[in-house]
Amino acid sequence: MPIASVSPIEVCFTINDQYVKHVVTTIYSILHSNQKNVFRFYIVCNDLSRDSRSSFSHLSFRFKNRCFFEYCIVDSSLFSDVKLTIDYISIQTYYRFVLADLFPKSDRVLYLDADILVQGDLSELWKTKLEDSYAAGVADMYIDLIDYKKEIGFDKNDLYVNAGVILFNLAAIRQDNMQKKLLSATKELSQKVKFQDQDIINIVFKNRIKAIPDKFNFAADNMSRYPEQIDSAVILHYNGSRKPWHKKKNRPGYSQYYKIDKLAHEKIRVALLIDEFFGGADTAFGEYGFLARRYITKYIPCADIEIDVLLGKSKRHFFAQKFSVDGTALYRLPRRIVAAKNWIKRKNYDIYLSIELTKDHVLRCESNPNKKLILWIQDPRPKYEWDEINTVKFLPEICYYNQRVYDSVHEWQRQGHVHFISQAYYLNPKARDLYRLPFDTTIRYLPNPIEIDSSFDVETYPKKNNIIFLGRIESVKRGWLFCEIAKKMPQYNFYMIGQTFMQKDKNFAIINEYKDIPNLYFTGHLGGEEKIKHLKNAKVLINTSIHEGLPISFLEALSYGTLIVSNRNPENLTEKFGVWVGDVLGDGFDKVDLYIKGIKKLMDDDKKRIELAKEAIDYIKNVHNIPRFINDLRNVIFEEIHK
Repeated sequence: MPIASVSPIEVCFTINDQYVKHVVTTIYSILHSNQKNVFRFYIVCNDLSRDSRSSFSHLSFRFKNRCFFEYCIVDSSLFSDVKLTIDYISIQTYYRFVLADLFPKSDRVLYLDADILVQGDLSELWKTKLEDSYAAGVADMYIDLIDYKKEIGFDKNDLYVNAGVILFNLAAIRQDNMQKKLLSATKELSQKVKFQDQDIINIVFKNRIKAIPDKFNFAADNMSRYPEQIDSAVILHYNGSRKPWHKKKNRPGYSQYYKIDKLAHEKIRVALLIDEFFGGADTAFGEYGFLARRYITKYIPCADIEIDVLLGKSKRHFFAQKFSVDGTALYRLPRRIVAAKNWIKRKNYDIYLSIELTKDHVLRCESNPNKKLILWIQDPRPKYEWDEINTVKFLPEICYYNQRVYDSVHEWQRQGHVHFISQAYYLNPKARDLYRLPFDTTIRYLPNPIEIDSSFDVETYPKKNNIIFLGRIESVKRGWLFCEIAKKMPQYNFYMIGQTFMQKDKNFAIINEYKDIPNLYFTGHLGGEEKIKHLKNAKVLINTSIHEGLPISFLEALSYGTLIVSNRNPENLTEKFGVWVGDVLGDGFDKVDLYIKGIKKLMDDDKKRIELAKEAIDYIKNVHNIPRFINDLRNVIFEEIHK
């Protein structure tokens, strides 16, 4: 029978963030041991972090079409009066009392604790006939050993089950309104019971629980007394205070757990190909590096993903150089191809991620023909783009067009090893031209992220008559036009935020000619709160570049309601949230008045400017938020690894 036609086994966990790692191990063991079954996992919680949910997303991609996840949020105030008496038990264990209400369309659900390993087929347990029983479970050996039943009014032969594995009859529970009785009993008996929710389940469901074989809940005492039965048990339950993840000693059944736990938490090792890291390891302060350092390596690593940054060639012929920046490992590879190939082979990265691709040293050294590349389109520059850039004569841009690199991408794509993502739809035709991609090549939209200050209110914030330039001071940016604009508009304060890197002496000499303009301020490179302060205070960001992708500076400015005046109109953002002055080629000196006219249009109509500013902030919040970026990029990585 095809997997897609199999009805799912519904499994429920009630957890918090602290137990996610262990639940991942449990779920992995289920999927590993049940190749022919499909599962729907319910994660019942009061909240879970982004990283926790990402761990479950990873599993869904690893076992595609065999598992599905649903998150069910419980109002924790329902259990605010519950007193916990066992230090390794969390309040979330009581959430199973309301499962019948949480899953109104389900007749049954299999509840599992987080300290469980499944090593056999669950079909037999799932198909247990429940009839008029509220639940099915395994008799608790420990309770019998300590002679506890009489303390809660049970006879010696009354069934008392371990609640770590419970098959709940939700239909019967709903019909008899037993969820209400469970909650009432919790309040009434909390001071009288020793084993908390387990006691409550056994007391409220007394004589309506069906006994099932102990192979479905082979607990710690079973493992200690009957170690020879461990391998044949379907479910191993590491109940009690001693857990396998404490790793204090090797106990019966622990080796089985360690084996699966290691498989469950194998990390995806990503190599990020980039030639700058925003100042890290003495690299340039560019937008690619900003994206790499401030977003990718900061937010994407998690329990399932780790990232190294590969910066290209080292100065050494036979050895790699290693750096550590913000807790991330950065490497420059050996210059010699053979040494670099050996280094790459030893590292054995699972997948490559590149922000564009300006050099191919790493890809040329990768000898495994099955490796994949995720290429994030940021600013593709076919020859016709360079023709436009080369109209600048005042200080010509250094051309880094490299056909060999683009041919490498083309070849990897032809072999089915490249997955393209793009920060802007309008860049996709350029990428198709640059890499000679078939027209039907899939390019997934993944917008650049922006850290958003949700407390910022553009209507009440006292913005100043400030105008800013934000970016590297280089030929392609034509910073001299910003200076010319400042010279002609003395009524406003102009701040040039950025520094030179390439052609440093030439760029410095040009900008130095404008040092005496009284309303023009050169701040150099700014980061953190200093940069944010300028973004908040400014009413307009001027962009004079001959060429752009979709600049992060645009998105940062818009996130603070700072509107744009530019000759570039990426994704139509300039004309939507500012003034597009039209194309300005060459050195641009003859077009300065176009920018001045655009500035006046925004500065002279405060009401309209604020309306546009509010729309801009909403756009950034909805499209360029960090949670979306994290979820989308992690999922792209998961998808490519598990295709």
